[in-house]
Amino acid sequence: MNKYLAALATLLMLCGTTVHADSYGADSGDDAKSKTLLQAESLMAKRNWAAALPLLEAYTAGHFDDDQAIAELGHVYAQLGQREAALQTLNSALWINPRSLDANLYLGELYVSQKDRTRAMERLAALDRICIFGCSEYRRLKKAIASMPGAAP
Repeated sequence: MNKYLAALATLLMLCGTTVHADSYGADSGDDAKSKTLLQAESLMAKRNWAAALPLLEAYTAGHFDDDQAIAELGHVYAQLGQREAALQTLNSALWINPRSLDANLYLGELYVSQKDRTRAMERLAALDRICIFGCSEYRRLKKAIASMPGAAP
């Protein structure tokens, strides 16, 4: 498995995309990285995507299996209009954890922004399977898809 993660990280670095590691709840013991992640989260909450980007990239450089942080990085790329980097990064998060709520949501939202209803609906179906009793990510993506021109889901 580590061989595959190393290959994925190498591929993403060659493509100019950085990938992240363990989950937000986990702590590698490195306070500087934990502080970096907290700063990035604070900036994201303020929608300061440009300032959050280098912090997330720095954090994820040492945490390439953190699907949560990878999904957040993908979201930031999408918010900055870096759609190809967002697509690669969000797919990496899903490769690590196919049940990632955030990665499925953000990828679905990226597809909505690209007016790709079919792929957005695939992410909605994935969230429907993951969120047995419903969840905010499912409702948020469903609302975004419903706002697209054409029939509502």
